[in-house]
Amino acid sequence: MEQTPTIYTYGQNVINVTELMALLQPYGINCVVDCRLTTSLPHGNTPVQELAETLKQSNIFYLPFYQHFGYFSPEVCNKRGAFIYKKAIQTEKFLEGIERIKNGLNKGYTILIIDSQKDLKKSKRYNLIGKYLNDSSTIIHLTENKSCITQNEVEHCLDKYVEKRKENKIKAAEIGRAGEELAGLYLMQNNYQILDRNWNLYKGCELDIVALKDNKLYFIEVKTRSSDKYGEPQLAITKQKMRHITKAIHEYRFRRALFNMEYQIDSIAIIYRSEQDYDLHHFPDIRPDYYTAKYNLPYRNH
Repeated sequence: MEQTPTIYTYGQNVINVTELMALLQPYGINCVVDCRLTTSLPHGNTPVQELAETLKQSNIFYLPFYQHFGYFSPEVCNKRGAFIYKKAIQTEKFLEGIERIKNGLNKGYTILIIDSQKDLKKSKRYNLIGKYLNDSSTIIHLTENKSCITQNEVEHCLDKYVEKRKENKIKAAEIGRAGEELAGLYLMQNNYQILDRNWNLYKGCELDIVALKDNKLYFIEVKTRSSDKYGEPQLAITKQKMRHITKAIHEYRFRRALFNMEYQIDSIAIIYRSEQDYDLHHFPDIRPDYYTAKYNLPYRNH
């Protein structure tokens, strides 16, 4: 069975030739493909000409490949300037660079590809070159501490991370719904009439619970967590969140024609461990004077 060739990668903007040589030797690398923009490298780099000459003395080829893998025109990038994979791999320069890499492998060279991004998950060597060549080559990413990880191992770790994130989001949503149910039950037991739950006009204009008691409106923000390991739930109500709440209240009162009714903002914080095991705390009138003065308007101002 034919063995697939191995390609190594490394991410570092500032490269010292002595450190680079120490990185290459254990893997028998004899060709360095540099995807960094060599004309704008920061102070502290070994000059490109010196780097190339030093590598040549050790029978290691140095090839600048910024035009192939480092730069992509705006036509293949999104609005944030990041390349779009499906478009990038169709560009003439990229395909030319890939062909040169393959030719080098066929001639027996052991290749190291360098880019300037230390964070592997954000790098082109992982997201572009590694993904494109992974089926035909074994891609091994080297790190500063001289450890290594394959493309497949990184993808597996990221898949597990994404899966865990999804599980956590589902669990958080379930805990959040349970908390709102408990908050609603608590309010009804204390003679509040619930008018609305999860009132949502648009993103950033949302109210958890709107209730009525003694001819006064209560806008109640519910915060639920499974523990207080990362802080008490009510601490999640930041100044920005208060701005969103007060804006949503203004919209709610306008749309329900409740301009003249007195109102108050409360918070219910819940540590939820199970249906039978939870702590609920009611914090009345959490609105700072600043937001009262700025947003408590008798009618819509636009």
